[in-house]
Amino acid sequence: MRLRNGEHGYGAVTKVLHWLTLGLIVGQFVVGYTMPTEGSAADAAADRVHDSKDQCKDRPDEERCEEEVDRREDALDAQADADEGPSDLHVGLGLAILALAAARVVWRRVGGLPPWAPALSHAERMVEGWLEKGLMLLLFAIPVSGLLLVLGSDDWLGLHIGAHVAFFVVVGLHLGLVLKHTVIQRDRHLARML
Repeated sequence: MRLRNGEHGYGAVTKVLHWLTLGLIVGQFVVGYTMPTEGSAADAAADRVHDSKDQCKDRPDEERCEEEVDRREDALDAQADADEGPSDLHVGLGLAILALAAARVVWRRVGGLPPWAPALSHAERMVEGWLEKGLMLLLFAIPVSGLLLVLGSDDWLGLHIGAHVAFFVVVGLHLGLVLKHTVIQRDRHLARML
């Protein structure tokens, strides 16, 4: 397989960058959508434990009761510290996606693109061109808006969520075109041949 794109189609470097990006994105969404959030069950449990300390007052076993509440608070703090791991992983994956997006832009300039597949109509080529530009933009917008959220500004939450929605729409349209040409039209062509 050739490294660069050409008349033969996409080269090895473009394919590796494409599939690495997809793998990181899938991992990123799994980690991101399973991370605990503010207002989660863990936060509610911590509030209940903290409130239960007030119930220890004026009890004959007040000291032992407060020690038990402290032990539960320590356990919840340890759990909260453990829950920070996925957040660090989420940030790391976001940075890796940004690096791959930058590499893809550079490689696109160096390696160019192969010619369009002959089966694509003019309209499909135009749509696919816009979808590719949209995906590349979103490979930057989602991680950057996520990093801005991590740095402490909730003002970017709307952009981060909107970019996710746009990403799923664009990926759905891209997959639709790919499936149309690799499965549906190929099956029609095979049926005509038979």
